[in-house]
Amino acid sequence: MIKLNEIRREALEARERFESGEIDKNKLARLYQGYNPISDTKTFVRRSRRFFPNLNCGLASLYLKDNLHAGEVIRGKYNGENHTFLLIDDEVVVDITADQYGGPKVYVGHLRKPWEK
Repeated sequence: MIKLNEIRREALEARERFESGEIDKNKLARLYQGYNPISDTKTFVRRSRRFFPNLNCGLASLYLKDNLHAGEVIRGKYNGENHTFLLIDDEVVVDITADQYGGPKVYVGHLRKPWEK
């Protein structure tokens, strides 16, 4: 398993890359197309990036999974709201978009409320 400090570092760096717009949009489109095929993935990625962290939980989770080479993208809930996050070894949540629902900007920790599978 990847060490928790490595996961935290990658999550913080990923958050910074999303906020600064440094994310490779073609990579995000490719990852999203494999996860949820839609007709115009590139336009979806371009438009959703404007609203970060809102509407970016799936993109961010796929990006983290690809960079960490670990985990499962979960279509779950945060505080009762539909939310997507990365879950590693069925116990460690990696989430860089929970702040869209009033949560932390970056969370790496055990699966617990308000996160739900």
